[in-house]
Parts: sequence; structure tokens; C-alpha cells
Amino acid sequence: PQQWMLLLDARDSFFQSNPFANLPRQTTTTPVTDGLLYLFGENAEATRLGKSHKNMRWLQNGYGDLVFESLKDKPTICSGSTMGEQIAIETYLRAMVNEHDECNIKMTGSDQGFHNYLYYSSKLSQAQTIRRIVVFQQGEGMVNNLGAMRTKTLSEWNIYNNQTRQVYQNDKSTLSPVVHQWDRDK
Repeated sequence: PQQWMLLLDARDSFFQSNPFANLPRQTTTTPVTDGLLYLFGENAEATRLGKSHKNMRWLQNGYGDLVFESLKDKPTICSGSTMGEQIAIETYLRAMVNEHDECNIKMTGSDQGFHNYLYYSSKLSQAQTIRRIVVFQQGEGMVNNLGAMRTKTLSEWNIYNNQTRQVYQNDKSTLSPVVHQWDRDK
């Protein structure tokens, strides 16, 4: 239950270092009943839930206009990258399946709407098997989501080194362990 897992879109991701290297580890002999869940944001300067037509449609079709209105200014959290201890990941996945069943949406990518709704509605934080949810802003966690940063090239965002062909965190000196949505760069 305390082993770390990473759920990640594979097609548009690559690893630059080990994302599991510096994670907190439970060293207790007591049975583990809850775990950490890590979520990774998209660039808040470039997008919000209401700025993206796709996010808007997923939220409106799944939850209605009132929910969308309450969430439209919130930063987008990417559903293509989630990390956590096994017990928390299992709870997260059950919640995602439940949202799909309750909303009955057949739209491609609707998991992003479920993902954001579960976090912002506090449904996930009420789960007994999730000790804490940590949301990393884009460029600050183990997974660096680049998809929303299409407004400029990664070089213009000053997070890409043309010489080494490596992507850096927002501090511009720490290598991003996992780069997600790399193919959106101009």
C-alpha cells in the first residue's frame, strides 16, 4: 500500500531522471491505511479551466453550467499525470471510474473534467485512504506538463536548453524528472 506509482500518458512523455528518487517513504511497521496523492498542474499563466474549450465542454457536459461557472477560474490540473502511494492511487482510480459512471459522458478526454472536479469539489480529500493531496504547479513537481504553454516556445519560456535538449523546472536550473506533452512545443 505504501509503494509509489506513476500514472502517465506514455505517447508524449519522456524521462530525464528518476521521478521516484526523492519521494517520502513510510518506514513504519504499523499497517498503512492511507497514502499521499500527487497531482500536477498545467501552466496557470497560459490557461485556466474556463479558458480551454475542451475543459469547458467536459465540465459542462459532466456537471452542468453551475459547476463549470464555479470552476472556470481555477488552474487546470492535468489528468495525464498522477502519482501516489498505491493505496491512494487505487482510491483515485475508483473515484475516476465512479465519475465516469455517474456522468455517463462519452467524450474523448473527459477524464480531465473528472480529475479536476474530484479535486476542486473536495471529493478526493474526503477519502479515508488518501492522507493528503499535493498539487504541484507546472514546473515544480516530478512531472512537468507543457501542453498549455503553446503561447510561446519552450525556449521563450526559458525552460529549454537548445544545446543539451533538456527541459528544466521553473527555477531554470533543476532538470525536470518527467516531461509530459513535449510535442506541443512549436
